[in-house]
Amino acid sequence: MVFKMKDKSKEESLKGFYRESRARGYQGSLDRGIQAVEIDEVVGSVGRSLSFNRDFSIKDPGNLPHALGRVAKIEEALEKGEALPPIELYKMDDEYYVLDGHHRIIAAKKQGQKFIDAHVTEYLPLRNAAGRSFIQKRIEFEEETGLQSISLSHRESYDRLLRQIENYKNLLEQKGDNAVSFKEAAQDWFESIYRPVAQRIRNINLKEYLPGARTSDIYVYLCSQINLHHPRAGRCGADLKETLEELAIVAEATRAIFSKKRLKEKILRIFRARF
Repeated sequence: MVFKMKDKSKEESLKGFYRESRARGYQGSLDRGIQAVEIDEVVGSVGRSLSFNRDFSIKDPGNLPHALGRVAKIEEALEKGEALPPIELYKMDDEYYVLDGHHRIIAAKKQGQKFIDAHVTEYLPLRNAAGRSFIQKRIEFEEETGLQSISLSHRESYDRLLRQIENYKNLLEQKGDNAVSFKEAAQDWFESIYRPVAQRIRNINLKEYLPGARTSDIYVYLCSQINLHHPRAGRCGADLKETLEELAIVAEATRAIFSKKRLKEKILRIFRARF
């Protein structure tokens, strides 16, 4: 019997776009234009996966001095505040693959940059109608709100956020006594409401109890719980201070529940079913 040794270099390399797209059945594509992409969501390469490690470091820098020189020049440009052209990315689900711009990613990471401008082409699951419908819903949400950094696990969750933003828009117009566009309201809601609450979710580490759930999923779930106990449509997020206080209460309740081992598996099953 012959045993095949695992190729460690492949395990440590970036994900390969073509291999992943074939495995998932992603073929059709949409041009999504220029976007600000979170660098941590860039996980692979289109055609050069074996040249880089998973952290985007160069595999064999000793044999690629020109590559190190390119990275150094890009870092120098970033430090001077020079504008660099957008990189080229392919997107599948919540993952991005570099077509052009590997060295700019390395330089941006070394500079502690969190986001990078990119021209994005998104690939769709042609053989999966449900998956295609879900992605289309996310695209519609992004086009309607202008928000491209919220990724949810369920189609209906996007509708819940749209209703919340609509309520927030009405609130802004009542306070300011003037018309506010939906995209303006969405951006204000994101900065004033969603981002602080999402950061609070990360700070208290709720994902520790909900493996596989995204921060945005937890946000939607907490809002539904707040509105369930305080039934005022759209109030989750309408008052930031109140929302954060409610979030702290739910977080403490979650910690208390999970400290009881007998309940832990039951609660996990409930959350997993939801997410």
